[in-house]
Parts: sequence; C-alpha cells; structure tokens
Amino acid sequence: MDYIDLMKKRSAELYYPDFEKGSSRRWYQHDIDTIVYSEMFRKMQRKAQLLSLHDPVSRSRLIHTFEVVRIAKEISEKLGLNSELTEAIALAHDFGNVAYGKEADLFLGEKTKGQFRHEEISALMLKTSASRIIPDKYREVAKEKIARDKSISHFINIDRFPYQLEVYEFARNIYYVCMSPEVIDGIEKHGTTNIAFTLEGQVVNYADNIAYLIQDISDFEASGIFDEGTIKRYSRCLNHLVKDDTDDNYPLAGIVGPTTSIRTATLIERFVSYNLQRLKCRTFSTVRSTIFDEDIPILANEDIVEKAINCCWKFKEEFYDNDLIKISNIASRSKMEQVWEILENGSYFRERNSVYNSFEKMLSSPLFHSYKLMKRISQDDEWENWKKAYFIAHLTCDEIDQITRSFLERDFIFDLSLPTIG
Repeated sequence: MDYIDLMKKRSAELYYPDFEKGSSRRWYQHDIDTIVYSEMFRKMQRKAQLLSLHDPVSRSRLIHTFEVVRIAKEISEKLGLNSELTEAIALAHDFGNVAYGKEADLFLGEKTKGQFRHEEISALMLKTSASRIIPDKYREVAKEKIARDKSISHFINIDRFPYQLEVYEFARNIYYVCMSPEVIDGIEKHGTTNIAFTLEGQVVNYADNIAYLIQDISDFEASGIFDEGTIKRYSRCLNHLVKDDTDDNYPLAGIVGPTTSIRTATLIERFVSYNLQRLKCRTFSTVRSTIFDEDIPILANEDIVEKAINCCWKFKEEFYDNDLIKISNIASRSKMEQVWEILENGSYFRERNSVYNSFEKMLSSPLFHSYKLMKRISQDDEWENWKKAYFIAHLTCDEIDQITRSFLERDFIFDLSLPTIG
C-alpha cells in the first residue's frame, strides 16, 4: 500500500479508547492538545537554546520548537503527509533538553556514563504527561495482564483498536499511555541515526537539523559573534559546490543567503523537490516500520545538498570556541555542578521539598522500571545518577537559579513545579 494511502486509512480508523466511537475529533489533534497543555511545554520558554536567556534576542527552547514546527509542517504539507502528526512530534521533540543547552546535556551525559539521552527523556516526559486512568471497560483485561508482574508496564490489545495500549499500575490506579506510538517513535529517534518509522518523524528530524543550522547562524549574527567579514567568509564557504549545482530555482547559494527566510526556504525546497521525485518514481530505500508492519520510504537529501549542509555545519562549529559561548558554557557547567552536588549531598533538599518527594515516588512506578530494564541499568548508583539527571532535565533556568541561591543562603525554600502521575 502507498504510504499516503496507508496514513489516510490509519487516521480515518483511529479513535482514543476513552472516546465514544462516534467522536469527530481526529486522532492527532488529541495528541497535540496533550502536548501543548502540559507543564513541560510551557517550561521550554524558560530553557535556553544556545546562549543565555538574559539576552533578549537569543532563542529559547520554545522558540526553537515553534521554528521546527513551522519548517516541518511546510515540508509535510508539500509532500502530502499528515501535518497534524508532524506537528505533534515537533512540538514535544525537545521536552527533555536541559535548561542551559548543549554543555548541560554533555554534563549529564558524563554523570550518567552516556545513559542520559534527551530524545529518550523527551519521550518519557511525554508518556508521563499522557498517562490517564484507564476506562472501566478495559480495566479487567489490563488487571489480568498486570497481575503477572506488577513491577513493569505491559501492553494490551483492545477491540477495534489498531495498536496495543501501554498500561501499568501505580498508587492503586491503573493507567494507560494516551499517546500514539507514531509520536513517541518520532521523538525517540529525532537527532539520532535511527530512522523513524513514519515519514512525518523523518521530516521532523530534518526540520530540527535545518533549524539548528539556520538558528545558530542567526543567533551568531544577532550577538555579534559573526561580524561582517565572517558573514562574507560564510557566504564563500560553498563556492566549490555552487558551481556544480544544476538547480536554477533554489540554488545552493541560498543556504548562505542574506536572510534567514531565504536560507530556510532553500533547504526546504531542495528537500521537498528531491523527495517528491523519488516518491513519484519509487526510487527510494526503505525501512521496515514496526508501527505499520510495512516497508516505508526513507527520505533523504541529494548528495550535493548534504555536502553543502555539512560544509556549513563545519564552518559554524568553529565558532563554538568564541569567548561569548565559552563564558556561557562555563557558567552552564558551573550551575549543573552546583545542582548535582545539592542533590547528591543536600538532605535538606529532600526534607524541605514535598514536591520533590512526590517526584521521586513517581520514579518508582512501573513506567520507569520498564525503562530501567530496557536501558539495562543494573547498578543502584547508576540508577540514582540517572534519576538525578532526569530531575534536572525538568528544571527551567529560573528554577535552577532558585535552587542554587536558596541552598547557598541556607533558607531551603524551593518553589518547584514538577510532574507527577495522576
């Protein structure tokens, strides 16, 4: 079956188990609402993307997210894909990013020996946000499955529903994850070499790369890291490829064009035109999608565009050693070290913060135990470190500042907003 027809059929058939069959609400609209109305979505407005949030022109993680959504939806619509699924994946793809950007991510990766991956953390945060008490009509079949092992989550089949529901028991209730597997899969695989099992997930991964490249250059210009001479050098960095380019509509030179809009449009149009042709002629590689149990196309860029993108990335990465970014990274790592030490040694933090205690209790739920088994985290100290990293990933810049300041001043007052199940 053609992928577009497959998605149309799937979208038409799906409905959530807590809805009546006659509901007119589309499947992915519910996913989008669950994401947008969650605490983690709002928290992204107080998480930094590349530079400090104190700089009013620097992007926050939320602004980055909106830009990824816009790019991904345009590509999706032009390829004839499901723009609502694309939007849902893009909206939640960076839930798990740390407040102080790349350096903070690296710090937590070091502390957890590589077990902390923001893609997986984003998916876990979304599963928590999407956990709902299971409807009565499915409770018995869930209880029967859970009775075999209450320590982990399970998957159950229900009538006329196209995929298995993930269910688990926690705090005397049975919950199910009310989020489509297409969204979870797209989030888990963005930013990785793993191919998403939907074309929409593949589109978000590409849109995220475009956004990072174009946004970082834009932030470099706004902050003065790129001066006029640097911008001219950046424009010349593709000269060796531009002369071999045969596309007259959106030539490669547009990637380093004078405005963010031209740069973004060039990368969008080249990706769209190339993949439309490949889909039409069926000249694509495939991956087996376990979600659809079908072989689906793998989207890609033409070689010359991929070379151009890599060339721009290399040029841009030279400037991560700029003093402004170095100072920002040093400050980020210092804040991470302070928070980590407080969690490791500060018993007052746990004693004075009931919200944190509820958060820790949530981490004992089968949802997280299943994740622990999947990641093969067997040592207690490794799991304790992962839990600290997971907690820190929820915090905004303001919350981290509040924790470190309050601890230093010995007043131990922490007004934190943390998710819990139920």
